[in-house]
Amino acid sequence: MLEIRRLSLRHPAPLHDISLDCAAGEVTVILGPNGAGKSTLLHAIGGYYPAAAGEIRLAGVALAGIDAARLAGCRALVEQHPARPAGMRVADLLCIGANQPAPAMLAQALELCDCQALLARDCASLSGGELQRVHLARALHQLLAGKATSRYLLLDEPTAALDIGAANQQLATLRQLAQRWQLGMIAVLHDVNLALRHADKVLLLKDGRQV
Repeated sequence: MLEIRRLSLRHPAPLHDISLDCAAGEVTVILGPNGAGKSTLLHAIGGYYPAAAGEIRLAGVALAGIDAARLAGCRALVEQHPARPAGMRVADLLCIGANQPAPAMLAQALELCDCQALLARDCASLSGGELQRVHLARALHQLLAGKATSRYLLLDEPTAALDIGAANQQLATLRQLAQRWQLGMIAVLHDVNLALRHADKVLLLKDGRQV
């Protein structure tokens, strides 16, 4: 279980008194207008921004007290605009973040994200859609290669570059993955209809506050 208790942040965007529980196998969507603090909250859940007040606990342990190596096996983040490291092959990018690469799990992630044909490519040569799929495969490999009992996939606008049909299909697939591997999934979205169709729970933010 991931527990957020009265969380407040000052930077990079203010958040005030946010509380939420996210269970394994459950899809949680964060909604709100631009500037509401959605991405800030997602990054705070990933341990990238320190809390000004309150706390986040993962499997009963304060997130601030989990070392980087252990945290890498517990959560993986896919940015809205993921890194495109020039000179790095896709095969190498896919192993970033994994404490111990797991070929069998990587093969599954590649198949699920349709990335098998991209392994030898330079990351700089990928299209936006290809890069997003590769980073999703990387994040899945990072989590599945670890031995953590509580694992969370964090997605910042995963459907931003997709049409409505493709977005619907991608979220349906991600939901199946969450249930199959008991991954907690927390996604920032803009589309209310997609959120209501695929989420187990929705957190609505406005001006950094939980509505």
